[in-house]
Amino acid sequence: MKKLLACIFAVSVITTAAFSKNFFSQRFFEVKVGAEADFSNNLFGLNDFLKKDLVVDLRKIANECPDSGFNIRADAQPSIAFNINIRDIHVGFSTGSEVYSSMTVGDDLFDFLGYGNTIGEPMDFSFKTDADIFAFSKVDVGFRLGKFKINVQPAVFLPLLSIRDSGGTINVVNDSDGNLFVNMNTNMTVYSISDLESRDGEISLDSTQLSTALARGYGFDIGGGVSYQLTGTLALEATCRIPLIPGHLYHRADIQQGSGYAMKFTDFGSSESNKSDTVVTNEESDLAVTRPLKLNIYADKNLLGSLFTARAGAGFGVRRPFSDSASFYPEYYLGINLNLINILKVGVSTEYTDQIFIHQFGTTLNVRVFQLDLGISTQSSNFIKSLSVAGIGVYTYVTFGF
Repeated sequence: MKKLLACIFAVSVITTAAFSKNFFSQRFFEVKVGAEADFSNNLFGLNDFLKKDLVVDLRKIANECPDSGFNIRADAQPSIAFNINIRDIHVGFSTGSEVYSSMTVGDDLFDFLGYGNTIGEPMDFSFKTDADIFAFSKVDVGFRLGKFKINVQPAVFLPLLSIRDSGGTINVVNDSDGNLFVNMNTNMTVYSISDLESRDGEISLDSTQLSTALARGYGFDIGGGVSYQLTGTLALEATCRIPLIPGHLYHRADIQQGSGYAMKFTDFGSSESNKSDTVVTNEESDLAVTRPLKLNIYADKNLLGSLFTARAGAGFGVRRPFSDSASFYPEYYLGINLNLINILKVGVSTEYTDQIFIHQFGTTLNVRVFQLDLGISTQSSNFIKSLSVAGIGVYTYVTFGF
């Protein structure tokens, strides 16, 4: 074992001497595995609950609820990448998945909780769900040409699932005897790579159709960037991702389910509930799906030599471009990193990306054959709530190479 490690270290030293100016700056070959994940809301912050005497002020919550409603976001992106670096040439391949999901409950529900209603008057509240899931494979080619550094990332992606214009209603009635009756009806429209089926109330893909589904429906987009070394310490960079060919989902399922609850305000523990069977209706469809369009411009400035690097940028994204449900949003990024000869890096940043405000702390430990990247952030779709820990994001990447 000791001889094997000595061999790997020797090869690493020789490779670095031939292809790199700094022993820790660049590996010749590497494998990188990791994931990013986050969960947030736009109403409740962690600071609201970390109190000695917790008081739930329903009127305060109703007043703070945005007009757009109470929103919960969850995203994830696991991936694995293989990279080769030779001097100023980079060639890589990566594959993984992207998951986006959102649920929004109308603010009228919180108005009822905070201010009540007229006895016996029925009330209807709405909630909406939205989601996209993609699998992708990407080639990454980069090279330097004078003061320019060019990076091209063609990618093939396969949409796995998309939920749009879906949700349901909640009907609430309270009477003079203190009884509360709640009925919830869910109506979901799900586009997927195969039919959906319901078993014991659980929804799943029809596994018998997966082999056929994985052979079609692919889309294509191209990303990358161009950077220019304006001075010895200042570089400008433009990055983009442009959808070229949409992917397709050929199966549509309408999912319906109802449930009801009856309880007393004075005794919630003795509530009665009933739940109807989940009904799934499948039909053929053809939904064109693309990953978000992106365009951003950045400026990178070295300070105190290369000890600190500041990065600032702005741009925009378009989710579901070229469709009736397209949504445009701005983006920005501000961050600074401390770099100790590429062995230890520590950075802090604030950004607005994919309609989420993110304040992040990250660190990188690099011992040549092994590198660990860790980060944690507080975030929310509401800027004020993002500062009060209304959501948590994490990323972890492990890299091996020589």
